[in-house]
Amino acid sequence: MTTPPPPPAPEAPRPRAYHVKPILLTLLGGILLAAGSCFGFVSTLTSNSSSKSTLFAIGFFVGVLGVIAAGIWALAAIIAFFVRAASGEP
Repeated sequence: MTTPPPPPAPEAPRPRAYHVKPILLTLLGGILLAAGSCFGFVSTLTSNSSSKSTLFAIGFFVGVLGVIAAGIWALAAIIAFFVRAASGEP
């Protein structure tokens, strides 16, 4: 006679993933994009290249929006961390 296989062991709960690396990468990328675009915009002011100036200005504002988004994301992650800690969730 064969015995039935034992029931599968319950899986251990997954550890909570903290979003530090993606937040820092978004922040760093936004800073680099804004700084590079600002430098490009200032360097094109001496030449009469309006198409490049517009492109650099758009890149600067996209970089600033990336920095703002990373800040909001970090603030939301910190609030979620403290809410989970206060409620006693693992």
